[in-house]
Amino acid sequence: MKLLGLFGVLLLALALSAHFVHAQPLEPFGKIELSGGGEKESHQPSGGRFTAEALGVWPFMANFGVQGALHYVGGQGSRVGFNIAPVYAFDGGKVGFFVAYQHRGLRDTNFVYLIPSVAFYLPQFNLNAWYSQPVTGPQGGGHRTEYGVNRLQATASYFAASDWWGPYLRRNDVELIGGLQLNTFAGSGHSKLGGTGFGPVLGASFRPMPGVAVNLVQATFDHEGRYRVATGLEFFFDAKGGTSLKDMRRKYLEPNFYGPQNVGKKKPHSDRGNRCKSITC
Repeated sequence: MKLLGLFGVLLLALALSAHFVHAQPLEPFGKIELSGGGEKESHQPSGGRFTAEALGVWPFMANFGVQGALHYVGGQGSRVGFNIAPVYAFDGGKVGFFVAYQHRGLRDTNFVYLIPSVAFYLPQFNLNAWYSQPVTGPQGGGHRTEYGVNRLQATASYFAASDWWGPYLRRNDVELIGGLQLNTFAGSGHSKLGGTGFGPVLGASFRPMPGVAVNLVQATFDHEGRYRVATGLEFFFDAKGGTSLKDMRRKYLEPNFYGPQNVGKKKPHSDRGNRCKSITC
């Protein structure tokens, strides 16, 4: 919990000391993201994953609207789900409160999460923070129990302010992401999934042409050996025509790739007795 407190203090210090820019008003916006890579969860071997997500933003007025997304994850058991949130844009950022649902096909389990999220915009940085809390309890299937996992994450996205990257990479079209995440520090699965995880969040992306972004790497790790790493493409649909990758990122709220769709964990049923203490169940 000391790490959690330090995490919050650092985020608050950045927010209070930042010179914010005027936020873009909400406007109709959509994107499709396709990615592939690898993942490891608690009590489960690592494996390949494919993810497809469709996201949309619809304003009711200039500074208030709704954001929603649908996702599919293929690999060791398919997963499908959605999230939806009211979103409010203020001078210097956006804030929203998501409700997320996911069905996991391998064990036929269902999870619901509550996810408050906030973003602050600086001239060359986006600061994003969100917290995901499962509100469904443990669920059994196939002689195993799955637990929803809570997660706190804060990241900073830096957008290069020069054109020296090459003839097709202009100002604000190269994004570098760094941050920290804490997981499994509270909730029903806290004591059963290997303990609290702490580690980095990393990413690198660029926009080679209008409407398309290449995610060279998106990665998150913790010191308990859990991770998710992927690479992929994003396709943007913007009625007014965004002028840069930085502009596109400010049209919606995180979480997306790093969200709750890959944090359900597994552990053998406790009623299988001592047999599960000596073998992998």
